[in-house]
Amino acid sequence: MKKKKIIICIFIIIGSYNLHAQNPYDNSVGGIVGFLNGVSYKTFITDNLAFQNDVGFKYLHYAFGIEINGNLMYERAIKSGFYWFAGGGLNGGLAFGGKEFPYQNLDDEFIGFKFGVNAIGGVEYNFDNIPLTLQADIRPGILFYVRESGTKPMFDYNFFNFSVRYTF
Repeated sequence: MKKKKIIICIFIIIGSYNLHAQNPYDNSVGGIVGFLNGVSYKTFITDNLAFQNDVGFKYLHYAFGIEINGNLMYERAIKSGFYWFAGGGLNGGLAFGGKEFPYQNLDDEFIGFKFGVNAIGGVEYNFDNIPLTLQADIRPGILFYVRESGTKPMFDYNFFNFSVRYTF
């Protein structure tokens, strides 16, 4: 049974390596705005599998945070230059808040650490004549705030982000 699983995994990996005609570029770097504001980097691992890492600032649940979000995505062409993608990822960072945050002491502005899991889905457009790509995505998930008083799970309503990246 174990050998069958290994053979199936090998066939999946080999099948995902095509002639690099599917992915529109190898790497891209730029900015992201929306629910997460910062810098964005995306690279293709195989023709249809991409890894995207975003670092930035986020305001959520009455808390301001610094966040790192990494996503593994399956990307497929709709037509020339236009792509759709779906996947998932992990995020983490620091959270700071005000009096409105329901789990915070009034004399302390540091809430604690946050980590979570998210789904990601969206569309991407890659220009033919210039090295530029535009991406719009949604990333709903579950976010955990870690404090001395315990861990509190909350819905991460990261509904819309827009990225502009230079491709190379």
